[in-house]
Amino acid sequence: MAASPLSRLRVFVNDRVQRWARRRQGPDHAPFPLERRRIYILPTKFGVAYAITVFAMLLGSMNYNNSLGFALTFLLAALGLVVMHHCHRNLAGLVIANVQAGEAFAGGWLKLAVGCENPSGVARFGLRFECLETVADLPHLPAASPALATLELPAETRGVLRIDRISVSTGFPLGLFRAWSWIYLPVEAVVYPRPAGEQAPPPSAESDRGALGLTRRGDEDFRGFRSYHPGDSPRRIAWKALARGAPLLVKDHAGATRAPLIFELGQVQSRDLERGLSQLCRWIVTAEAQLNPFGLRLPGVLIAPESGAAHRRRCLTALALVGAEQPRAAA
Repeated sequence: MAASPLSRLRVFVNDRVQRWARRRQGPDHAPFPLERRRIYILPTKFGVAYAITVFAMLLGSMNYNNSLGFALTFLLAALGLVVMHHCHRNLAGLVIANVQAGEAFAGGWLKLAVGCENPSGVARFGLRFECLETVADLPHLPAASPALATLELPAETRGVLRIDRISVSTGFPLGLFRAWSWIYLPVEAVVYPRPAGEQAPPPSAESDRGALGLTRRGDEDFRGFRSYHPGDSPRRIAWKALARGAPLLVKDHAGATRAPLIFELGQVQSRDLERGLSQLCRWIVTAEAQLNPFGLRLPGVLIAPESGAAHRRRCLTALALVGAEQPRAAA
């Protein structure tokens, strides 16, 4: 269905306003306060109706020369001006500390955390953060306190999702006015392929002499501690010993384990790229959950076998960027 002329006009005006605000404000660098010059305020529909009512009361008071009518009219007009001041003040000086994006798989939700601080001695109320038509409300921000607002954005497809703009607004105290500001903190989030597929993982690599039958570190019997080596899983670190001042040690277990796994697209039965990446993603997630070291081989990419959360993120990021085009912008 073709968009109506009014809808096209609204989109055109909104786009021009956004470009003007971006040129006027420039890029932001956290942390930064919301200065008065970058806070915009307009009456809401309820505020316009309120103003029309006050104006009608003024006309009626002038027509009948009613002193009580004048008093009530001016009282309501003064109330509107006070509300406008408090609505603007509710945003002025708010500090945007940081914006961080979490992990997400295609078809899921990406959590975007907006950290803010209230350095003033007055509490703030009714703050609302918006991005990609997703809303996170912060009903109460005490004086001299930090807070965190979490937006859950739809992660539709894999790749890099660039978040260019976040808006923060308020209608406090009576909803007669809406004050808002735009946050231009460039944030790039990586959306991993959706883990899917029923194919069993490939067998472990074997040495040239055949199956590895020697005793290797495994998960059967605890036999002591050893020094930490890069790539060791954080789950094996002796955190209690480290807290007591001991060096960084790793729990060592005796038992036979499989050799490191090497995942590549050629091992997937499906010829479809997205299905192949989803299958590799599932193998990686399963291998990490089972504490099996694994590596990844893709066109132009070779990641040596390791384990741990950082290695998992590196492999999943490589999957997400296969054939990736320019980052998609979210505003």
